[in-house]
Amino acid sequence: MTVLFMDINVPNTSSDATEVLRTRATLAEKERDFIRSLFDYSSQMLEPIAKGVALTGMMVDIHAKIRASMKFAYCLFLECDKDCLEWQVKSMDDVSKKLANHQGDLTSIPQSLLTFAASPSCPIRHEDSLRDAKHWQIWREFYEENGFTSLSMVSTPSSDGKIQLTLVFQNAQNAINTSLMELALQTYAGWIQAALTRDKADRLLLEDSHRNAVTGFLNRYSFENSFELMLKDCRRHFQRVALLSVKILSTSKLDPDELRAFAEVVTETVRDNDLVAHFEERELVIGIRIQNMEDAEVVGTKLLKTLQKPEYKTNRLVQDGIALGVAFYPECSSVEELYKSALYAANSLKSSNGFRIEFHGELYATTSELYPNQS
Repeated sequence: MTVLFMDINVPNTSSDATEVLRTRATLAEKERDFIRSLFDYSSQMLEPIAKGVALTGMMVDIHAKIRASMKFAYCLFLECDKDCLEWQVKSMDDVSKKLANHQGDLTSIPQSLLTFAASPSCPIRHEDSLRDAKHWQIWREFYEENGFTSLSMVSTPSSDGKIQLTLVFQNAQNAINTSLMELALQTYAGWIQAALTRDKADRLLLEDSHRNAVTGFLNRYSFENSFELMLKDCRRHFQRVALLSVKILSTSKLDPDELRAFAEVVTETVRDNDLVAHFEERELVIGIRIQNMEDAEVVGTKLLKTLQKPEYKTNRLVQDGIALGVAFYPECSSVEELYKSALYAANSLKSSNGFRIEFHGELYATTSELYPNQS
């Protein structure tokens, strides 16, 4: 590979010694400037990372900095899943779009790229001659059309199992040497890893702020916001909704393991698209879409029966029972009214294990009592 920044061990020639030293000094200065630019860029990247810039935005910045420090290089960002089956081009432009379909999916995958992504123990790789690399021939039209002769790659794994890959293409006349390219790739990978770490931290903080640490259920604020959206959708489609207040009757100190086991029962009782929240220390609230009012009774009865199973005999929290109150939309028109009505029904049981329904201000034991004269 022809290099722009050469090793300083230049063999003696008949050239004047002063000219040789001048050449060496010039090359050393270029290497110094390149390394200095990496450090400068790293300082500049701290602020967007600290602000939580999205990874796509980070890639735009990295691409711009690569072009500034290596004017004749081209950077391509790819993402694949942990099984290396689904590939996406993350930096779409006039050059990279020839490798992808209109949805950004990579249309062909060189075998060497596939092997590299599947080898996390070797995060950096160089291809000094694309023309002679048989496993890159599937991209031959792409790199020959753009005058690319060499390629350097770095992979960065993310916490969700995906793999971020940075590919830097160069041409022979303006390529930097391998050691400098490796330093650059390590720097770029560091930026991407920092952005991924920040993104993970943001997601964890968001989840922690929205969910109870023990049960994993939504907190009150998040539930009310989500349930309000459910209500709006149900108003639009003339659907029914039920809200259930589940009061834990145990007065002893709550054991996290017992509470977690109880939460698992609730999770198994409801459907995936139902909403469950940990409102108070001893109260859960469940929001469900229903077709008939009997559907809410089925959920409540199922929960009560499940808690009577032998495997929960040693769970003091479960054995002390639950008081379950139910309210319906559109009989109650808002989240607040639904909750107050369901809580009223649950509290009416006092310390008794069971089920009560609030309907137009009255309390009932079963939905069959709501319309006693209905044939």
